[in-house]
Amino acid sequence: MNILLTNDDGFEARGIRTLYKLLQKYGNVVIVAPDSPRSAGSASVTLDRPIQLVKVEENIFKCSGTPVDCVSLGLCVLNMDFDMVVSGCNNGLNISYDTMYSATVGAALEALMFFKPAVAFSAYPGTDFSEVEEYFDKVWEYINNNKLLSNEYMLNVNFPENEVKGMALGGLYYRHDQNYFNKDEKGFWALRHTQTNFDDDKETDCYQVTHGIISIVPLNRTYYQKGMKEKLQSKLK
Repeated sequence: MNILLTNDDGFEARGIRTLYKLLQKYGNVVIVAPDSPRSAGSASVTLDRPIQLVKVEENIFKCSGTPVDCVSLGLCVLNMDFDMVVSGCNNGLNISYDTMYSATVGAALEALMFFKPAVAFSAYPGTDFSEVEEYFDKVWEYINNNKLLSNEYMLNVNFPENEVKGMALGGLYYRHDQNYFNKDEKGFWALRHTQTNFDDDKETDCYQVTHGIISIVPLNRTYYQKGMKEKLQSKLK
C-alpha cells in the first residue's frame, strides 16, 4: 500500500513523525506536509501565488502551501499511485465544531475529491503521543478488519486524554460553546468557553473522548442535506 501522509502542524511535528513510524509496517509512506504550522485553516487552498514543494529527504517533502495543497500536490505531482491519505496526528482534538475549522480534517476531506480513502488522527493538546503509539495498531486493525475505509467519506479518529477503555464509532456532538474576545494593545484575541459535560449523548465524539474511548466518526465533504431539502420542498406553495 502507498500511503500519503500529511498534517497541519508542519512536516517536522512530533505527531506526523509518530504516524510516519507507525505506518511503516502497513506500506510505503510518503510525507507531504506544510513547511510551517497551518492549524485552523479548514479546507483552504493557495491560489494567489506559486506553491513550493521541496524534497527534504527520501519520502519526505515540505510544502509552502496549506494541508489541502499538500494532498493535491502529492496526489497530482508525485509519480506514485497512492492508495489512501492519512492526516495527523494533530496536537489537539478535532471533535464537534472543531471539524469545521480543522485543517487536519480538511486535508483528509480533500482526499475524497480524488476518490481516495482517508483517515484523520488527533489527540489531546500537549500530548506526548504515547497513547497513539500504544493503540494505533488496534485502531488500524479495527478500521481494516471491519472494512470501514471508503472513498465516499473520511474517518475522523480522536484519542482520549485518559486511560483508553475501548474504541467505537461515534457521531458529531454539537457543543454549546460561547465565543468571546479579549483585547490588548495588539488587538482582539479570539477565545471560547467550551462545554465539558456530554453525558446526555453517549454515542458522540465528545462523550467518547472524555470517557476513555477512541472515537471514530465518518465525515463527508458536503454541507448539503437531502432530508433538509425535502423538508423545505414541502413548504413551497
